Amino acid sequence: MKCSSISLKASTVLLLLAMCGASFAISADDFIPPVQEDSAARRAELLTVSNESAVHVSRSASLDAEITAAPTLQDAINAIIAKPKQGCQFAGVTGYAASTIVATGMGTYNPNYENVMASRIEQRNAYVVAFMRAKSEMSRTLSGITIEGATYFEQDSQSETTSAKTLNNLSMSLTERLHQWAQAVLRGYVTYAVQDDGKGRVYVTLVSSPKTRGQVRRVSDGITATDLRSGLNAVIAEIKSGLVPPVGGRIIEVPGTGEIAWVGFGSSVVRHDNEPDVQAELELQAEQIAELRAIDGLAGIILGDTTRWEAHADESTKRMIQSFETLQREDPTRGTEQEIRELESRRREMRNSLSSSETVSSLRRGTLPPGITPQTDIDPDGYFAYGIAVYLPSASDRAAEAKREMDTTRIVRPVKPATPAPNAPAPQTVKPGQKLEIKRGPSGVVEQSL
Repeated sequence: MKCSSISLKASTVLLLLAMCGASFAISADDFIPPVQEDSAARRAELLTVSNESAVHVSRSASLDAEITAAPTLQDAINAIIAKPKQGCQFAGVTGYAASTIVATGMGTYNPNYENVMASRIEQRNAYVVAFMRAKSEMSRTLSGITIEGATYFEQDSQSETTSAKTLNNLSMSLTERLHQWAQAVLRGYVTYAVQDDGKGRVYVTLVSSPKTRGQVRRVSDGITATDLRSGLNAVIAEIKSGLVPPVGGRIIEVPGTGEIAWVGFGSSVVRHDNEPDVQAELELQAEQIAELRAIDGLAGIILGDTTRWEAHADESTKRMIQSFETLQREDPTRGTEQEIRELESRRREMRNSLSSSETVSSLRRGTLPPGITPQTDIDPDGYFAYGIAVYLPSASDRAAEAKREMDTTRIVRPVKPATPAPNAPAPQTVKPGQKLEIKRGPSGVVEQSL
């Protein structure tokens, strides 16, 4: 699909949005995800703390956790992610009780493979891993962590004393076995920011606020429909320019009604081939996969996904201090005998073994409402295919009404079978030795009144 196709169909979405009203207000817990901006300067501005002196961290008695607060939610979130680090924290607006969850995950990739296609695949996977880890951090914070753990310590000692000296051996071992897991149904979260440090490390930050969870429906004069159009166009511009491989989704508030439009994203690496027909199929394949992932991402946001995190860690340490060693000698007449041999110098050894594993699963199942039309496109470089899927409740209502009309309308009526015309031409046959050619198919716009 071409870029113009996305713009045209996005205009249809915007028309539906504009029908809902002319203006809306940004409440205290509103924010604009920086990744929605196609301007590098604007994205940098949105990630900057405008009033650092007004940011403060305090202990919330209701949450039993620290909360970073600022005059604007934008500043509070930016203060948390100023130095990207995997984890989950709370943010809020000074003077307001409502809280926002800020979760960040990290992923890695190798940008230096000989086959650049491998690096692109690994790069996209790194964003998915970071996205999954961010969801696992949010799940652990919201649901609590179930723990099974065991720690073992053991110490042995041996001493051998003769008339001349005493020899001592000591051995100690410490073993820790940890198993932890958490599970929660997450919905109403958006991708706030993504970052690639250019060295193979990426971060994805998710935010869940009262507004993204659909709990705020406040409307007043302020921002016009033009701003909404600019916001959605910026999202589409991001997809077309391939600024960031999209993961997750975002929200856009509808003018006038306070209705929320949810936007899901998906991406896929475009494989390459020297043959044009094969390349066309590979591009179509990438767009189809991006569409599947966009719909899947939208489902995770509005229907919710069950995110489970599980981690294991086993570590053992052995320390030995040895002054002598025990030898066994086989004597046919007396059986096995033990002998003690003093070491020339005391031997000290330490050995540590560590194994760990982490598993994050995100499961989604359900039926999306009608009226969701995914769009796909390929970036100008032909590296990635991107997908977008928008859910707007009012548009779904219109689609459901159209479906009812389709179910009840009878368009085709029975007719009598047609009789074959006399002297009808015989089917065309291929003459021996005739060369078959392929003609260019019909191309152009089919004009009709809809």
